[in-house]
Amino acid sequence: MRFKPEEVVFHREEYQAVMAEMRPKDYPPLMKKEVVGTVPLRHRRPNPYHKEGKALVSFVLTSNDLKSDIRKAVALLGGFDKSIKPQDRILLKPNFNSDDPPPGSTALDFLVAVIDLLREQGCTKISVGESVGRPWAPTEKVLKNAGLLSKMAEMKIPLLDFDKSQFFNVPISGEYLDFIAYPKDLESFDKIVYLPTMKTHYLAGFSMSLKLTVGMTHLADRTLLHGDNNMFVAQRAVEMSIPIKPDLIVMDGRVSFVSGGPAIGLAVHPGIILASGDPVALDVQGVRLLQNYAAVNHLTGDAWNLPQIKTAVKHGLGIQNDGQLLLVR
Repeated sequence: MRFKPEEVVFHREEYQAVMAEMRPKDYPPLMKKEVVGTVPLRHRRPNPYHKEGKALVSFVLTSNDLKSDIRKAVALLGGFDKSIKPQDRILLKPNFNSDDPPPGSTALDFLVAVIDLLREQGCTKISVGESVGRPWAPTEKVLKNAGLLSKMAEMKIPLLDFDKSQFFNVPISGEYLDFIAYPKDLESFDKIVYLPTMKTHYLAGFSMSLKLTVGMTHLADRTLLHGDNNMFVAQRAVEMSIPIKPDLIVMDGRVSFVSGGPAIGLAVHPGIILASGDPVALDVQGVRLLQNYAAVNHLTGDAWNLPQIKTAVKHGLGIQNDGQLLLVR
């Protein structure tokens, strides 16, 4: 698909036609959902990164030393050790929805820097897990094309392809979703760290920490996400986050989409890194940063009135208002 760098209007219909043509027609995980049972999974620990009752969100302008910048962003919250201990089994969830370059996917240098920092903390049980978007399946192809497969092998980091996992159904009890299947692998981890990219999404409004959980769900269940002619993608994506809250989120905002997304769009270079233990607080701040740029997107108005944020507040997935957010720089 051709996309002019100077174009601020994202052509949704053309993009959807391209993705429909890309989508595999005979890939088993897309065709049939098989589960090994039903489990009331809930990975939702209290946010350790707070001050005087307010959720902390750190904001760091990047330099030529990425590792130092990430360390600083987490240090402003109180440090890795407030949420992660050396003995913890840690799952890193990046954003490889496709094999497009950042911000379409997680930058490898960003992922590597986080792994290095966790190892410096004494963490030895680190894994990376991912499942790609439906048009780009199978996941193995994307992990290879993006260089993630070879890089994790080089670093001796286990790489989980969730397409190949066993799944169990988890009750959501949401307004839009009843049951969604998640990988049984999640039972093997003590802590989960999200590594989103800061970007818009042409259907969900934006794709940051709340939407990152979608990449842990069964590919067949994502037909539900796009039901009703994509009218409620934002709400359903957030309801998929009901069972899982990351213990720490570090978001790469060095380059961001301000129109289009998740794979291609109009890119800008905010040059920042955000970190938090509260997905709602982090996403609200991320949205506000993207709203500084002139573009045609779905991020108009107060961030708290956007469908993803309103749904997250309704289900108690993070803070409820600005009075509970504290930005630290």
